[in-house]
Amino acid sequence: MASQHKKVIVVDSKSSYDKLLDDAGPNKHVLVEFYASWCGPCAMIGPRLEQLAVEYASRMMILKIDVDNNEELALQYEISSMPTFLIIKNHVTLIQFVGSNVDRVVSTVEKYVGRADEVPVKAGSKSNEGNANSAPVSKL
Repeated sequence: MASQHKKVIVVDSKSSYDKLLDDAGPNKHVLVEFYASWCGPCAMIGPRLEQLAVEYASRMMILKIDVDNNEELALQYEISSMPTFLIIKNHVTLIQFVGSNVDRVVSTVEKYVGRADEVPVKAGSKSNEGNANSAPVSKL
C-alpha cells in the first residue's frame, strides 16, 4: 500500500495510486509529483509540498511517485523530466507541468484549487444573504 510521510503520501504501486484517486472522490483535487531519489530539485521542493499538504488538507491530497520504482505510472503519464506535477480531479488530469519552481506550483494549485486561506464554496450551497441566522453586512 502507500506509505505516509507526514501529510504527503508516497505511492508505492499503481494499484495503491488508483485507490488513492478513488478515495479522493469527485470533489477533492490531487497534486501528484513524479520525482526520483537522485533528483536534487525534487528534494528541494519537498518541504513546501509538506506545507501545502497541511494547508490544503481538506481540499487536496498530495502524492509523490518515484519514477524508478513506478515505471508503469511514469510511462502512463509520459514522464521524461523531474519533477513533473499533475493536478487531477475526479480521475481527470487538469494540468501537467515540469519544474521545481515553488511559485509556479503554488500559483497553479491556487488556480485550480483556490487559495489555502479561502473557504471553498460547495456546489449548490447558498450565500448567507437572506439567512435569518446571519448578521447583516453594513455598507459604508
